[in-house]
Amino acid sequence: MSTNVLAFRRSGFTLVRVKGIPVTLGYTWLILAAMVVAVYAPIVQRSVPGIGAGASLAVAALFALTLLLSVFLHELGHALVSLRAGIGVRQINLDALGGFTEMDREAPRPGTAAAIALAGPAVSLLLGLAGLAGVAVIDVGTLGWQLSFQVCVANLLVAAYNLLPGLPLDGGKALQAGIWAATGDRWSGYRVAGWAGRVVAVGTVGAGLWLFSNRMFSWIGLILLLMVAFELWRGATGAIRAARMGPRVKALDASLLARPVVVVSASATLGEALAAAGDKEVVAVDGRPVGVLDRASAEAVPPDQVAAMPLDGLLRSARQIPGLGAELRGQALVDAIGKSGADRFFVVDEGRLTGLLYTADVVKALR
Repeated sequence: MSTNVLAFRRSGFTLVRVKGIPVTLGYTWLILAAMVVAVYAPIVQRSVPGIGAGASLAVAALFALTLLLSVFLHELGHALVSLRAGIGVRQINLDALGGFTEMDREAPRPGTAAAIALAGPAVSLLLGLAGLAGVAVIDVGTLGWQLSFQVCVANLLVAAYNLLPGLPLDGGKALQAGIWAATGDRWSGYRVAGWAGRVVAVGTVGAGLWLFSNRMFSWIGLILLLMVAFELWRGATGAIRAARMGPRVKALDASLLARPVVVVSASATLGEALAAAGDKEVVAVDGRPVGVLDRASAEAVPPDQVAAMPLDGLLRSARQIPGLGAELRGQALVDAIGKSGADRFFVVDEGRLTGLLYTADVVKALR
């Protein structure tokens, strides 16, 4: 799974950084690893003649790590295509239920969104075919054959399942991109793919119960599948909610949401700035913006010192405040804010400072 709107944060720790991207391992993966070892070690001991209990546990642990590596490579596929498209990646998250790649903004075009979505299943398919090649050339019943078989089956199942056409699965993201391309409306794609994701979630529950009732699944397998179905339902619901925000996103306008500003000299006093500002934001300049008056700091100044208090020391540095074009609207505005991650922006119209836009005001407008 890979998306900005649908990503859910989970607890974990940074395992490694790849191209500057933190790869976070969720604590729940440790529980999954223990389950894999408990279930797979007896299978290894039955399938590989002469192997001891300790060695079978080690092989099962190696298989758990192989699964983790497979999920990581799947998500890395998403991340690399995203970076190639010029979209930053904040984090890759791995846990018991798979993983997701958190991008800093939505893809600007449906073709880009589809390419990013399908990159993960393509990697899993290649890994599955590599495992299949190992099955073909390694002697049946050996340890190598057993590992190759498991890698083959696990990755091919991951590729096939992720291609199901429902959000938050990769196939759902591709479906959303296809509807976006056909209709010109990304939000219709979210709505349709979100409802399809709910259907996939219900189907996953039904398949799990059927497999369990036919003794093809253990209790552990059933519980894991129900957890996956729950996450699917939650992600699909998030997509449907995102679709409802479509009209609000389209109505966003940087020039209308920006708070008006008054420009004063950086050498002015607090009293002069407040007298000129009224209820406007105060921007101090010295040929260029130097900073924005911090109202909380200004209110803390004793009344008898306001008139003579220099602005210096009461300003938030302009270096921390990026600029946005006043013409930005809709999704382009959301993407620009998401890419920067700042909490406020100078709004500039043809080189002239016209306002100060707060991210909190944009979020409020969306809500």
